[in-house]
Amino acid sequence: MLHSQTGRKDRTNALRVLLLFSVLGGLSAQAPVGAQLEVVQLGGEGGLSWESGGGEIPATVILDPATVDKSNAPGGVIDFAPFERAHWIFPQQADTTDNILIGVNSKERGGSVITPIPSFRFLEADFPQMFDDDGNTALAVKSSGTGGTGAFGLLIEFDLGAIFGVNRFKFFPRNADPAFPAPDFQSQDDFLKGYEIFVNDGQPESRREGSLIWETVAFEGQNQEAVVDVRIPTRFVRFLRLKSLTAADFEIAEFQVFSEGFVPQAVYISNVFDFGDRALLGRLRWVEEQVGDPTRSRVQVRTRTGDDPQPVEFTRVGKQSSGRVEQRGDTVFDIPIDAPWKKAEDVEDSELNSLIANVLDNEEMDGREALLTFGQLPFVQRAQITLDEADYNKLASDQKSVIRQDLTNWSPWSPPYSPEGIVAPDQLQVQGSGTLIVSPSPRRYFQVMVEFFNAEVDAATGIGGVAWDVFRPVFADSLIAEILPRTAVLGQATRFTYGVLVKSTSQNAGFDRFEISTPLRTASIGQVAIRRADGTAETADFSGASLAAFPEQNGFKVVAVRDDGFVMAFPRIAEDGALLTLEFENAVLRLGTRFAGRALNADNDEVLGQVVLAGNAADLSREGMDDPDRRGVGTLDPENLFVNVPITDELLVNVAAVPDVFTPNGDGVNERAAITYDITNIAHPTQVRLRIYDLSGRLIRNLYEGLDMSGRFPRFWDGRDDGDDAVPPGHYIFSVALDAGTGQERRVGVVGVAY
Repeated sequence: MLHSQTGRKDRTNALRVLLLFSVLGGLSAQAPVGAQLEVVQLGGEGGLSWESGGGEIPATVILDPATVDKSNAPGGVIDFAPFERAHWIFPQQADTTDNILIGVNSKERGGSVITPIPSFRFLEADFPQMFDDDGNTALAVKSSGTGGTGAFGLLIEFDLGAIFGVNRFKFFPRNADPAFPAPDFQSQDDFLKGYEIFVNDGQPESRREGSLIWETVAFEGQNQEAVVDVRIPTRFVRFLRLKSLTAADFEIAEFQVFSEGFVPQAVYISNVFDFGDRALLGRLRWVEEQVGDPTRSRVQVRTRTGDDPQPVEFTRVGKQSSGRVEQRGDTVFDIPIDAPWKKAEDVEDSELNSLIANVLDNEEMDGREALLTFGQLPFVQRAQITLDEADYNKLASDQKSVIRQDLTNWSPWSPPYSPEGIVAPDQLQVQGSGTLIVSPSPRRYFQVMVEFFNAEVDAATGIGGVAWDVFRPVFADSLIAEILPRTAVLGQATRFTYGVLVKSTSQNAGFDRFEISTPLRTASIGQVAIRRADGTAETADFSGASLAAFPEQNGFKVVAVRDDGFVMAFPRIAEDGALLTLEFENAVLRLGTRFAGRALNADNDEVLGQVVLAGNAADLSREGMDDPDRRGVGTLDPENLFVNVPITDELLVNVAAVPDVFTPNGDGVNERAAITYDITNIAHPTQVRLRIYDLSGRLIRNLYEGLDMSGRFPRFWDGRDDGDDAVPPGHYIFSVALDAGTGQERRVGVVGVAY
């Protein structure tokens, strides 16, 4: 059964990066020439092809700490033409007649066939002859005329490179199977006289202290069949082991493993997209379809962004100690650093050559300081001396160190995006649909990954295209923000000042809106000001104004107020050195609450935003409060957007009834009371119960029972009991109870009912 989203308009540009807004159309007349909002689509009709990888720079996949591969489908288990459906990808569905061992040790599959028995290692060179689809070649395990090596105890271990739904094994010597005639080799009697087959699904729980836990699926101590054909109930298998239980010599012309259904895990990684310059990223969306039971399969879509074209970091053995040691026997050795920079002789620039020779590779320098110095180099210089794949491949084997993900110039893969990103096929090219991209921007380079999972062989989820919004040029080179004060009383409204310093050039687009994320709905906004680089200022003061009316003053306007933030509009800011300040009141309910901010452009609504960097934006001192930051303006500091509260054991605060007396008499006035409570320092859903009792302690109403996290919650009571009958006038006790990991916390109060 297909669970699909169908209906799509034809697209005509097969390799389209669709321009939705141009300088003449959708952007402000003040925007720089060349400003554009684009939709990039990978897969689906009219999108860049999945097989091409989409981006200009091939994906580099780390196969192991010393090996990489240029692949969009690690393990080779992505189907680029599922069910004859063009432009879709699904996890691979097995052809039940194909031997999945063929190609297992190729670079694309990443599998292997070895023996863990040292005395049999000499046989490994002949292992590929067991799965070359040629009945005339074979692995021959035979004693020499002088005694030689017998077959007893031989273990052959296969890593399939991916997990498959395996249901059958078959193996035989030359000239034993009619499908593989080999008349020149009369070896049909040289079959394996005793064997055991083990499997492992490759999951973490199927290991113990790093070693595979093997499970026997076939055992025959006295085999009399030349062609062994073992069928088992279909099960997921990544590793399998064949063990010889006899001393008799044997050979295997072909070892075959058959599977059915969809592989349970598969990964697609796009090429690296180069936007040509730093760009802002808006929303991400994709089309998906499920086959079989929709509860038994899923996909995860992730993204990452970078400042250089290579998300992989190559390293060599450094000159200095890393501060870690390794003991070999009675000797303790210093472990050297993994140096991500080139050797001095491989760098032509004399200044950078000297930097490597005298500083980075200075054996008297602490290794951690050398790595820190490298990381603090200006980006252009760091890029010139970074060890690339070509330089890494030139190194002697004893000079090569680990290959790892580059977390200096690239963000880590994002958490999986929520189902909000799923759209109908005709929505892929609709700018602004889907879910916000959480990978940091502005960045120049971008990559997307799709992970496929299914719990049954007949269930799978496929992807029919993924698209995202891109805007260039960026609003500013960088936006540096801070908040003051950086401590507050738990649960109490605090007056904050938020400052944003603009670092910009004439090529940037500028912005005319700003969004601040808050832990609770903002109660009030005070003065908002723009101090221009020439010293002039524009201000507005919304003190006392109702935010529900979206007040406007002097070109400033409150355009959105939500439970988790607000948006302010103002005259466009584009020049370097401008400072935006905003005053507002809010409460903090968790230790270490971050007040994130985004610059927005009215022409793009809230689809595209440039995220601020935390640092010293300005001296935000005001009467009665000093700005403690004494470092230079523009200095980055991730702590400058965090607000802390005193550590407390209280998890329930500000529990109250508003109003404390209400009149549910049907006249439309004062008909209900809000029982409000604040939950503090709870990061995971926690059971909360809100109940109403009469003064004798009898339960009147089970008003709310559910899972809450830190936040402010109003629960409304209409003066009725659990039987939906109006309660008599009088006073009632309300109880809010929270089941924390350390026990139950409970608060009570009184609310009155009058008629």
